[in-house]
Amino acid sequence: MLTNLFLSVLEISLSVSLIVAVLLIFSPLLNRRYASKWNYWIWVFLALRLVIPFHLIQGQPVTALFQRKSQSTSVSNETSPDIASDETALSPMTVELPPQLTAPILPRTEKSDIPITLLDIAALLWLAGYLCFLSVHLMSYLRYKKWLLKKGTALKDKKIWEQLLALEQELQVDMIDLIESPRASSPMIIGFRMPVLVLPKEKYTSEELYFILKHELIHLKRRDVYKKFLFVIANGVHWFNPLIWMMQRNAVIDMELSCDEIVIQGGDYTLRKAYTETLFSTLHRHCTRKTPLSTQFYGGKDIMKKRFLNILDKKGKKNGAGLFLCAIVFTFIFGTLIGCTVTKEAANDTDDTANPPKTEELHTVTEPASSPDSGSWPAAEIPQSGQIYGYISEFNSESVVLNRQLWITMESEDWKPEYDADAGFEVVDAESDDITYPIHKDCTYAALENHQGPLVELGRTEFESYLRDMEFPVLWIVELEDGQIKRISEQYRP
Repeated sequence: MLTNLFLSVLEISLSVSLIVAVLLIFSPLLNRRYASKWNYWIWVFLALRLVIPFHLIQGQPVTALFQRKSQSTSVSNETSPDIASDETALSPMTVELPPQLTAPILPRTEKSDIPITLLDIAALLWLAGYLCFLSVHLMSYLRYKKWLLKKGTALKDKKIWEQLLALEQELQVDMIDLIESPRASSPMIIGFRMPVLVLPKEKYTSEELYFILKHELIHLKRRDVYKKFLFVIANGVHWFNPLIWMMQRNAVIDMELSCDEIVIQGGDYTLRKAYTETLFSTLHRHCTRKTPLSTQFYGGKDIMKKRFLNILDKKGKKNGAGLFLCAIVFTFIFGTLIGCTVTKEAANDTDDTANPPKTEELHTVTEPASSPDSGSWPAAEIPQSGQIYGYISEFNSESVVLNRQLWITMESEDWKPEYDADAGFEVVDAESDDITYPIHKDCTYAALENHQGPLVELGRTEFESYLRDMEFPVLWIVELEDGQIKRISEQYRP
């Protein structure tokens, strides 16, 4: 389950990275032509896409791409060449994972029927990295908020409150608590459920207060604190992808640029210049401590430089609704076309390694051999211990009737030219009568989830129900001990 989720995250990370890379390459051009709010909303949409670990393709999750190749093999021989070529043309582009990722690295034991692969380890490392990333940011935010508000006091300046109330009515936002803290190096909004507007313990002119309060109240109205949290989650889920780190940084910059554009909307050059002077007055205060889960009026010298240029830009910018729509369309197109899968050979190697054939101890009684002219496989001796393959024709509480099969690989001297060389194996009827084996009292049962994996342990009643509900024959691995069945598990056939 975790591995499938990790594969879905890889698919999404790869498809969204293509959009992010294009936006970063053309960001200078886009910033000159379009209002920053459209870039900002594109980042918000991409962040939402990054934190949703699936998408729908005809009602199925992305992880169906991992299974589609093996599911289609059963009907491929019945499809005409023309139809097959059409399906190939419309099939998604898959990124094939190397066989080493799916090869088990631990030997199979009686206590563990599911081997651990490098892909499983990678999934665990991804989950650990995500949890660490999110924990560090949340703990940092809580400590910073406590440290900041510990010395904070409620502002009682009547002029500041009058200006704040007037702006709240103008922008139609709810009333917010206003405090002053000597530890604040920049005006900011902090808090989710009960946000607080924090001002440094400084003297501001009436004009400076107007720009500062309006800027922060716009952040409050747009719920930018929540969007910053969304960017942090997206970055955490895809912490292994450097493009997503760059996306988060640029999203925060565009958030500030778009907020500045609303502050100066409809204003002349004099107002723009006055606003930049207010921003400039905050440059002498360096933010020694900060958190990405707050809005801060001062964002660093590089960001402030971009804000100055954007505010003083006299050129009219185009509506970017079309750009936003294109980003949505291409995100879904890339998400549909790109997927992760495992090569057929890799899946076969995994199954062969996960279920190595054991040396069979043979009973002295043998079935009569078939005629050499019949063209069928010769009869095989009946094993009493070890591991064999077969189809279950009857099952009850005491015994199993098994139609035994032989798993022949290309390395075997029994390999024939007419066998499936692409698959690398062939399942051949042992050409003997069905064999009845008694069931050991401690027999265990396991089936593959969706007939592909991973193995799920079943009780006897669940196993009987599973057999009744099957719509097609399933090959089973039967483990024998002294002529009794100790374990029955489903064999994956790609």
